[in-house]
Amino acid sequence: MAALPQLLLTLFPAAAAVLILLLASAPAARASSATYRCGWCPRRSTASILPPDAGALTGAACGYGGPAAAETAVDEGFHIAAVSAGFFRGGRACGACYQLRCRGRSACAKDGVKVVVVGEVPDTNKTEAGRFLLTKDTFAAMATPDRGAELADAALDVDFRRIPCVYKSKNLAVKVEETSSRDQGYLALRFLYQGGQTDIAAVEVAQAVTGSSGTNSDAAPLPTSWQYMTRREASPSVWRTSRVPAGPLRLRLVVTAGSGGKWLRADWAVLPAEWQPGEVYDTGLRVTDVAANTCGGASCSATDEGDDAPMTRSPCMRPRMSQ
Repeated sequence: MAALPQLLLTLFPAAAAVLILLLASAPAARASSATYRCGWCPRRSTASILPPDAGALTGAACGYGGPAAAETAVDEGFHIAAVSAGFFRGGRACGACYQLRCRGRSACAKDGVKVVVVGEVPDTNKTEAGRFLLTKDTFAAMATPDRGAELADAALDVDFRRIPCVYKSKNLAVKVEETSSRDQGYLALRFLYQGGQTDIAAVEVAQAVTGSSGTNSDAAPLPTSWQYMTRREASPSVWRTSRVPAGPLRLRLVVTAGSGGKWLRADWAVLPAEWQPGEVYDTGLRVTDVAANTCGGASCSATDEGDDAPMTRSPCMRPRMSQ
C-alpha cells in the first residue's frame, strides 16, 4: 500500500497528484468546521477559582453525585466547572461543555481550557453573561506551563464558546430523581453524560413490551404506547410524568442535530421493573451530534434571552423534529 502513491504518479502523474492533494487536504477542512460550530460568545465573562466558602465542587446540582463521577467520565483535556446562578438557568446549563480562553493575558495558554458544567454557585450579580468557577487545577490549566503562579487567586476576563462534549467511557445515562415513586406512578429523570453538542428537546417513556417467554418478541411485536414527559418548571433539566407505565421501561428522545432534530430510541428496557429512586441507568445510547441551534443566546447569556435567541456570530435555527 505504501508504494501505491508512487505507482499512481508513475502511470498517471497529473491525475494522481490532484487526487493525493485532495485526500490530504479535504478531511482537515471538514473536521475543523464540524468540531467547533459555535463562534465565541460576544459578551464578557469571568473565570475564577472556587471561593473557600463555596465548598467542594460535587456535581450534585446536575445529578452527578460527586466530583469523581464527572471527572473520570470526561475525555482527557476536559475539566469540571460550576457557573453562576444566572448562567445556570435552573439547570439548563447542566452537562454543557465550553472552551474558555483569557482576554489579553500573556500568561495564558492560547487554547485555554475545556470544561463541562456540573454545578452552580450562587451569585448576586445577574447582569453578567456568565461567571465560571473553576477548581485550582482547572484554573492553572489556563496558564502556560511556566507562568501558572501569575494567575493564582485572580479573576480573569474570558471569552467562551460552547463545544461538543466527549466522554471516554460513558453512554448517555439517566438518573431517577429521589422524588420518583412507582406506587404513585410518578417518574422524574435527569440525563447524564450527554455527548456531542446537543440539547434534549423531547422525551417519551413506554413499557418495554415482551413476549410470553419474557424476551422481546420480534415475530409478533405488540404496539408500543409512548408517554410524553414534560420539563419541571423549577428545574428544566428534569423530565417527568405522573402516568408512568408499570414494568420495565423504554425511552426515546429528540436531540437537536445539525439544523433540525434527531430521534434516539432504546429498543430495550433502560429502567428495570423495580427501578429505584436515586439510581443511575445506562441507556446504551451514544450522542455525538453537533447542533447549530445550541449556539444561540441561551449558551451566551444569563436570564433575558430565550433558548432559541440567535447570537451575533453564530445564527441558530429551530430544530425540525422527525423520526
